[in-house]
Amino acid sequence: CFMSPTSDLTLSDWNWAVLMLTQAMIGAVSPNFRLVELVFEHETWVVRVTLREESKADREEIDEICDEFSIFLEDVRDRICSRAYAQIVPDVIVSQDPIILSPAAPARYVFRMRES
Repeated sequence: CFMSPTSDLTLSDWNWAVLMLTQAMIGAVSPNFRLVELVFEHETWVVRVTLREESKADREEIDEICDEFSIFLEDVRDRICSRAYAQIVPDVIVSQDPIILSPAAPARYVFRMRES
């Protein structure tokens, strides 16, 4: 079993989590979404979303995404380790600063808006 260098979750656990988050995002991403990252910190999945501007509607949609992600993880509970079946929390950042992706970051980048 290959362990990810950023946590002791397996690559398979990460792949299932990214797939389930991607499914939860279908039809939910607005033009205000700049970046969606998935991080596993302190036994918790963190869905970190960077928005261009503050939006109550987008914050509600992010909560819905996290709820759907939770439901989808339940569906694959028998295929992931017990640690990967964990609490899910949103983390919203509102910023127009340039986004710099770090290949060494412990996050999986799930979505990035094309910006000029």
